[in-house]
Amino acid sequence: MFTPTRITTILLFLLSLGFLVSALPTVASDAKELALRHDSNDLLTLVGGLQADVNVCVNAIAELSVATDIFAQVDILVGKINTCATAILALGANIDVDASVQADIAAKVGAIISAIVKLCINLNVKLGIVVVLGLFAKIDACLQLLLTNLGVCVSGIISVIAKVVADIGLDAFANVHLDFCAQVLGFVGA
Repeated sequence: MFTPTRITTILLFLLSLGFLVSALPTVASDAKELALRHDSNDLLTLVGGLQADVNVCVNAIAELSVATDIFAQVDILVGKINTCATAILALGANIDVDASVQADIAAKVGAIISAIVKLCINLNVKLGIVVVLGLFAKIDACLQLLLTNLGVCVSGIISVIAKVVADIGLDAFANVHLDFCAQVLGFVGA
């Protein structure tokens, strides 16, 4: 009578040990890929949100005619770009981003830069270079920060962005005095 009880006890012990071992956490083979995909999605979300914010600000600035209102709206635009640049840098350095996601990010950043360059050209015509030169310096500094932080986070993305905005040309960057932005993109030497 002791033998079946002992055998049953041993079998139940082994069964419970099996349940315990199978319940232990294991390292997934694609855990790194999942983490990287998460960071690249965060980066894509940040850049997409910035593109929407920039479009709203650019459209609002285009409708304004009073210089003080334009200055206030440009300060809001610069604040949004700086906030996004800081959030991008907080994601970490050398994020491994898929080529298609990298191209999507570059297209969004290229659209942001194109919209801002067109806005700067319109402001130059509307208010004159003397009035808007300080605004251009603020915009140039925040775009430089954004591009530099993107370059820190995603290796090789600056060259992809440069290809996207190459149709704008060096003359447009020079006309609106976005020299730092042009340097980061490699359009002019340092």
